[in-house]
Amino acid sequence: MDQNNKRTHRIVLFALFASLTVVMTLLFHFPIPYAQGYLNIGDAVVLLAALVMGPAAGFWVGSIGSALADMIAGYAMYMPFTFVVKGLEGLLAGWLYSKTKKLSISLIIPVIWMPVGYLLTDWFLYGLAAAIAAFPMNLLQGIVGAVTAIILYRTIGPIFKSKFQL
Repeated sequence: MDQNNKRTHRIVLFALFASLTVVMTLLFHFPIPYAQGYLNIGDAVVLLAALVMGPAAGFWVGSIGSALADMIAGYAMYMPFTFVVKGLEGLLAGWLYSKTKKLSISLIIPVIWMPVGYLLTDWFLYGLAAAIAAFPMNLLQGIVGAVTAIILYRTIGPIFKSKFQL
């Protein structure tokens, strides 16, 4: 595959993952009333993109896909925070996987980072009590996203890597 085709495939895959992040975030969207946020499985797509395409794609898929989902779902106040929190979640997963090639190790830090990032966000937006109340649900979301990403990566990751020469 020549360099132009490879670049085109990467752009298309990036757009696909960002779009899937929005869809999976909104399709499986469970509001958390006491924290003004919501539980979703968009993290699985962000983490999968990071594992398949690397840290830069993980960052941009997490940032753009998740922030767009916040906007569409009516949580615009979260958009700038989500851009950073989810972007770093994807970046960390992709970077750690590129260094270790171990799925579980690569996802532990992002799974911890995401709820900590939203703990700080909710503390800033709503106060410490709301932030602490939302933390377990955000941690659960991270764990479910990581487990789902591992399952997806083991089943379809090799297809992406061979088909698109990633």
